[in-house]
Amino acid sequence: MGDIYGDDSGFDEEFATMIEDEVVENRGGGAPQSGVDADAAASNQASDADYTVTAAGADAAFCVHVVRTRSKEGDYEPPGVAGGPGTVTVPYYDFAVTSRTGAC
Repeated sequence: MGDIYGDDSGFDEEFATMIEDEVVENRGGGAPQSGVDADAAASNQASDADYTVTAAGADAAFCVHVVRTRSKEGDYEPPGVAGGPGTVTVPYYDFAVTSRTGAC
């Protein structure tokens, strides 16, 4: 996963979709091209989240752990109206992702 801009709303769905897309895109021999699901743990927070990843026809499940850290150095401040100073800061986040065999 790369670094992205964003806020905390809808993080579980966004993270799950990114995980599913990465599994399909980077599948190895025998990995499915569809039917990949990343189920969020009930205790997830935007900064620390777990997802149990399964796939149709696969014999194993994997636990994917996502840690999101704010990186203020990467924040983006778009210019304001007519090139004046902006009033909005778009936060930037770094991600660290680990996985292990088995459900979370």
